[in-house]
Amino acid sequence: MSGPYLVSGQTRYILVVDADWNERFTLSMLLQRFGYTVASTSSAGEGVEFLCVAPAVAVFAEAGPVGADLTARLKADARFKDVPLVMVAAGPDRALEERLRQGEFAGLLRAPVKADEVFKVIQKAIERGSRENIRIATALPAELRERNGATQGFVTVLSKYGMFFRTLDPHPVNTRVAIDVFFGDRVVNLEAEVLYNVTFEEGPFSEPGMGLKFVNISLKDSALINFFIFEQIGAAFMSCDPGQGFGAGQA
Repeated sequence: MSGPYLVSGQTRYILVVDADWNERFTLSMLLQRFGYTVASTSSAGEGVEFLCVAPAVAVFAEAGPVGADLTARLKADARFKDVPLVMVAAGPDRALEERLRQGEFAGLLRAPVKADEVFKVIQKAIERGSRENIRIATALPAELRERNGATQGFVTVLSKYGMFFRTLDPHPVNTRVAIDVFFGDRVVNLEAEVLYNVTFEEGPFSEPGMGLKFVNISLKDSALINFFIFEQIGAAFMSCDPGQGFGAGQA
């Protein structure tokens, strides 16, 4: 699991450039579910304007005319040479695959995009370590069960195997904690181990809290968390086309 730099609302953002509103909206929603701030536009010119105001950590662009125009503009400007570029193609494209092998792009996706493939591309292109387990940004209420009472907080990043618990009083690394997470009228009771903690002293954009790894959770509660994650991801697809849910996109 990663630190709070992935939580939505940070200054880092991903730029999505696609002339097709439907594709642009779907990808933007999906990236937001993964916890990223997203800016999007339909033209290469506006995309470059975004980058001039604030550099993106990565750019996702269609492989059509708009994407070709954007790629040319980025290559011609030394300021953007290190920005990871991920192309999204409508179908198989040997020319793009060859350019990917040559290192011209950071990744290549095929539309309609699939959540697991987008996540893997992000991990490879911009994150500090590759993670196979999808994690999403959340605002789930939770509380630590302690001898002197309960400490209230929120789960701001969630995966099947861990979470980031936002609190002003994080516990030391390797501490075992008992925590309740509230999913509406359902409560998941689990035990976790503190992997790292974050305080305000680490910077103005640091979110105080601690990263937790689950060490004792029932199969039923684990399944609930997994279902919740994919339900949230699926909302990105459902909001765009009611007839094309997450399950259909993953076939």
